[in-house]
Amino acid sequence: MAEASTEVPPQGLPQLNVIADGSYTNQVAWLALTFVFLLLIVSRIILPRVSKVMAEREEKVADDLDTAERQKSEAEKVKSAYEAAVAAARAKAQEVVAGAKDTIQADITKAQSDLDADLGAKAADAEARIGKARDEALAGIDAVAAEVAADMVAKLGGVEADGKAVSKAVKSALDSVKGA
Repeated sequence: MAEASTEVPPQGLPQLNVIADGSYTNQVAWLALTFVFLLLIVSRIILPRVSKVMAEREEKVADDLDTAERQKSEAEKVKSAYEAAVAAARAKAQEVVAGAKDTIQADITKAQSDLDADLGAKAADAEARIGKARDEALAGIDAVAAEVAADMVAKLGGVEADGKAVSKAVKSALDSVKGA
């Protein structure tokens, strides 16, 4: 009878069966083959895509910076135009206020001169009426004074006075008072 072989065939992956023969050549070969395969995939597929994305990103950032700079300069132009418009509006408002002040001052001066002229005319008219009333009163005072003097002489002295002599005496007394 022949003896059955007690040797067990190796199980698993033969490339990992390094312990049995004592060399790592299989593993080194598979490592080199895998490294070359992954290097080709990374350099031919992944690296160009990453480079493209990086270039696009740099281009987008540069475009964004240019856009931001352009918008900043436009904003500064708008700001300076706004400030100029505000300054012009302020100057115009000051002009309008000054014009209004001048107009109001002229109106006030005209109104005051009109009022002064009106008051002067009224004062002159009042003085004329007072003078006329005084003249009328003084014109009639001679007759009244002569009559009162004649009545007083008659009552006090009991003598009837001559009207012409009393009138002459009153007139001379009034003339002396007017002259003083």
